[in-house]
Order: sequence, then C-alpha cells, then structure tokens
Amino acid sequence: MQAKDADGPETAWARLASRAIRVALTRQDVSYAQLAAELNRMGVTESARSVEGKVQRGTFRFTFFLQALVAARVDCTEAWSQRLEAAGTWEVRACSLLSYLMSQQPWLDWRLLARRLSEIGIEIQPENLRIQGEEGIFSAALFFQCATVCRFEDVRSFLDFSSLNVAALAGRAGS
Repeated sequence: MQAKDADGPETAWARLASRAIRVALTRQDVSYAQLAAELNRMGVTESARSVEGKVQRGTFRFTFFLQALVAARVDCTEAWSQRLEAAGTWEVRACSLLSYLMSQQPWLDWRLLARRLSEIGIEIQPENLRIQGEEGIFSAALFFQCATVCRFEDVRSFLDFSSLNVAALAGRAGS
C-alpha cells in the first residue's frame, strides 16, 4: 500500500526515481561509498555524500541513473546494455535509450507524448520535451513518467507498474 503524498505529484515522482536507484543498488549490494568510488573510476566525479544526497532527493538526471546502473554492474536487458555500452556521452546514451523505447510505438511522437504526460498532471510543451529527449538532459523522474504513460516494459526491472500508477493517479488528481 502506498502512503498518500501530501507534498504533491513532483515529490511522488522523485521518490520513485530514488526508489528505482536504491532497488538497483540493493540488488547488487552496492553502498553509496562503493558507487561513488566506481563512478570516480569511470570519470564521473562524485563523493559518497553527493551520491547519497542525489539518491535520497530523487531529483537527478536520467544520465546519473544510467551511470549508477553501469557502476553497480546491474544486469539490464539487451537493448539497455547495448545503449549503455555504446560510445559517446551519457547524454547520447540517454537519448539513444529513450529513442529506442519510443520507437517501439512507431506512432508516438513528442506531441503525443506531451499529451499523454498531461493526462497524469505533467505539463510540458512538446518542443521542450523534444529538446530534453534529443539532448539526453531529462530527469529520471521524467523518464519514469514517460515509462508510465507509454508502458515501457523494461522499467519493471526497477519499479512495479502499480507504484508508477499510484504516482500517475496522484498527478491526475492534482491537475
């Protein structure tokens, strides 16, 4: 059972992003200090304290989520693994993954995605959404919001759809 979110839908989505990364770390038995050390080995400057703060707040970019998955050596689907192991910046990898997931629904474009997001209380202009998606600069929360309205199956590795639905319904009620 989910607790009612008194702070609003943004907080619910941040909590889900936090939970997703904590689930991944827990499954691999990776501490914040270990994650920070591995991120530093990958060239991503973080301290145990900064990692813990990001994870607890849940307000990090999707690129950080992907970096954490790689650093913690989380088993991902083949589609995710291919994109995580590809050359390029983390933003390019985030863009590639989102593009791949959206391509599974060939009728889906930025305008339709923005409309779907508005149904759960997430108001974002299609052009802003496109820019964030194509530049790979979107938040982990926005990724999970997109995953909810598009039913990206691979997300089940990190969160239950029932949890995503609770946040979506809270956003819908608040809009």
